[in-house]
Amino acid sequence: MTEQLNDDVVKTGLPPLDKELWWPRQAMNNGNWQNAVQRWAILRQVYPEKPAVWVKAAISHRHLGQLEEAEALLSSACERFVGVPGPLLELATLRCEQGRMSEAEALAAEARERFPEEMAVMLGSARVAASSGDATAALAFNQDARERFPEAPEPSLQHAELAMQTEEWPLALDRWREVRERFPKHAEGFTRAADAAQAIGDESLARQLRLAQEYGNAWLESVQDDEQGGEETPHTINPPQRRDWRTFVDLVWTKARLNLKSEASQNHLRYLWWILDPVLYMTVFYIVFGLLMERGGPGFIAYLLTGLVPFQWFAKTVQQTSNSIVGGKGLMHKVRISPLFFPLVGIVQNTGKQLLVFAMLGAFLILYGLPPTIHWLAFIPIVLVQLLLMIVVSCTLAMMVPFARDLTNLIPTGIQFLLFTSGIFYTIDRIPEDWRSLFFTNPMANILYQYRQVFVENQWPDWSGLGWVALGSGLGLGLVVFLYRRLEPIFPRVVIE
Repeated sequence: MTEQLNDDVVKTGLPPLDKELWWPRQAMNNGNWQNAVQRWAILRQVYPEKPAVWVKAAISHRHLGQLEEAEALLSSACERFVGVPGPLLELATLRCEQGRMSEAEALAAEARERFPEEMAVMLGSARVAASSGDATAALAFNQDARERFPEAPEPSLQHAELAMQTEEWPLALDRWREVRERFPKHAEGFTRAADAAQAIGDESLARQLRLAQEYGNAWLESVQDDEQGGEETPHTINPPQRRDWRTFVDLVWTKARLNLKSEASQNHLRYLWWILDPVLYMTVFYIVFGLLMERGGPGFIAYLLTGLVPFQWFAKTVQQTSNSIVGGKGLMHKVRISPLFFPLVGIVQNTGKQLLVFAMLGAFLILYGLPPTIHWLAFIPIVLVQLLLMIVVSCTLAMMVPFARDLTNLIPTGIQFLLFTSGIFYTIDRIPEDWRSLFFTNPMANILYQYRQVFVENQWPDWSGLGWVALGSGLGLGLVVFLYRRLEPIFPRVVIE
C-alpha cells in the first residue's frame, strides 16, 4: 500500500507529492479512508493548485464506495489540470469500477493521444484493457511500456500481475521470478509469488517465499544462489534455517539491524540518542550518589557504574526477549522458522546498543582518573561470558513464557531481586565471609566482580570464577538448544492458545 501511494509519477501520472501532504497519505496508508477523505478536503482548500489533492481524494471516496463524489472530483481535476494524465487515468479506473467500459477505453485512448510518452498512460491503458477482458490488448500495452522503459520496475510488476488476473499461476511464478532477478528490492516478487504458489497448492513454496520477503535483504543472496545453481526444480527455495547455521545467524543479524534502524527512525535525534541516553544515565547516578549523597567514599562512582552498566544490559535484554516468542506468533504461523530466532534477535539488538554504552563507560573512567591498562584486555572475555549467560537466561525464559504466561509478571521482580543481590550498590567487603561463597553463586554477581577487578582495581579477573560461569552457561546453552529443537513443532500451537 505504501509503495503504491508514494510512487505517484509512474503509476498515476501525477507529480511527486510534496512532503506537506503526508497527513492524508498517512490515513490512506493505514486504510482509514474516511479520515483520508476529510483530510484531503481540508488540504484542497490550502493547496487547490495541486492535482494530487483532487485525485487522491477521489481514490479515497472510491474505496468508500462513494462513486458519485469521486466522479465529481475527477471531472473537476480533468478540467483544472490538463497538463498531467493522472486525472484522466483515475477517471478511467472509476469507469471500469462502474462497469462503463466503453467510456473507460475512450478515456484511456484520450490519455494515449495527449500523453503518448508517459509510462503511466501505457500502464493505465493495460489496466483498462485487462478490466474489459481484453488480455491481448493489455499485454500489448504492457509490452510497449516494458520496451520503452526497460529499467523501470512497474511494467514488469504489471506483467506478472496480468498473469495473476487470468489465473495462469505457473506463468505468474515465472514472471515473478524475473521480477526478483531484475528488481530484488521489490517485495512483490516474493509476496505475490507466494500467492501464486498457494493458488496451485504448493504451501511449502508459499511459506518459503514469504520468509524470503519478510527478510528479503538477508535471503536474497541465498535465493539467487539457488536460482543460479542449475537445479532442475526452478522454483525451489530451500528453507534457509534448514541449510546451515551461517544462514540462520545472517537472518538474526539482519533482523536485529533492521530493528535498530527502525528504532532510531522513531526518534528525532535518531542514532545520537544512543549516545545521549547512556551519558544522561551515568550523569544521574553520578549526581545522586557522588555529589548529593557522597556515598561510598573515593572511587565509589566508578565502582557503581562498572556494575550498573553491565547489569542494565542484562536486565534490558532479559526483559525485552522474555515475551519474544509469543510476540512472533504471526511470523511463526506464516513460515517455518526456529523459535530460537526471536529471543536471539532481541539479544543482538541490545548488544549493538550496549557497545556504545561501554564506550561511554570507558570514556568516563578515563576522565575519572582510571586510565586504560593492559588489564583492560580482559574486558573481551568478560563480555563474551556475560553474553553467553544472557543467551541462556533470555532463551530459557522466552521458551517458558508461552507455556506459563503469568511468568512475565514475575520477571521484573526477579530482575529487581538480582539488582540488589549482585553487589551493585555495595562492595564485597560488606558481605560476611561465611556468605561470600553463596553470594558468588549468583553468576551476575560473579561477572560484575570481574568487571571491577579489571576497571577499578587494575587487576586480572578471577579466571577460575569466570571459567565456572562460562562452563555453566555453555552447558545451559546446549540444553536450551536441545529443548528448542524438541519443542519447535509445539510452539506454533501453544502461542495462540
